[in-house]
Amino acid sequence: MTLPFRYVRPSSLAEALELLAASGPGARPMAGGTDLLVAIRRGAAAPETVVDLTGIPELATLEVEEDVIRVGACVTHARLASSPLVRERIPLLAHAARTVGSAQIRNLGTVGGNVANASVAADTLPALAALDAEVVVAGPQGRRRIPLADFVRGPGDTALGAGELLAALLIPMPAPHGAAFEKVGRRRAVSIARLSVAVAAAPGRGWARISIGGVFPTPRRLPEAESALANGFGPEACREAGGAAQKAVAAVSGERPSMAYKLPVVGRLVAHTARVAVARAGGGGG
Repeated sequence: MTLPFRYVRPSSLAEALELLAASGPGARPMAGGTDLLVAIRRGAAAPETVVDLTGIPELATLEVEEDVIRVGACVTHARLASSPLVRERIPLLAHAARTVGSAQIRNLGTVGGNVANASVAADTLPALAALDAEVVVAGPQGRRRIPLADFVRGPGDTALGAGELLAALLIPMPAPHGAAFEKVGRRRAVSIARLSVAVAAAPGRGWARISIGGVFPTPRRLPEAESALANGFGPEACREAGGAAQKAVAAVSGERPSMAYKLPVVGRLVAHTARVAVARAGGGGG
């Protein structure tokens, strides 16, 4: 079969950056291909050169570096979901990764692709936002670290410059915590999230993180809901966190038609997800 583009598979990050620079704006990097190949088939993308990143060992790392966990851009969702390191130290990301698409998509799709695609419905983004992740970008001018909140600018819009690649994600090592990730979609299985909530809670340390996706153009932490949950971590605190989340979303979203059904769901979903996370924290985390 003749491909409609030039296909190259470098074996190092330096080689990949050289290929992108030499190929110009007609080149597109690819990891799992779950988004790019679909876009090509639909005629929504027509790259002249596709640079396959899956042969680069550096981009497949998943390890602890001092006080952070480094997740290479080509680490798949399936690997995140099953990794003992992720499940033990950042279980919120493991829970989110388990909800991504079908088993086939989880086996192929990568966390770097999910972040770089910057979809409003991306499952890993709310979890990464709650965990204060940073993005490592590599390009012709070297490497730079960008907070996730600054990297994802809007739907399909990121801070990647010409010739740059998302190389890794850096996640600060959080305190042991319970975690939960829930989403609402059109179907029970293999659904695209219309609303998602990520919660991490460490009641013994008074620490809580709550992030929401599918409501704003980018994933967003909800400090008001976090404070409400941290004020006790009991059933009433979970309900108050849901109410605070609903108010915070209403204050920013205004009178958009879609919010008529989303607002009540926001409150209930945040409260429910918080209860699950707190219960898991009581059972030793996870």
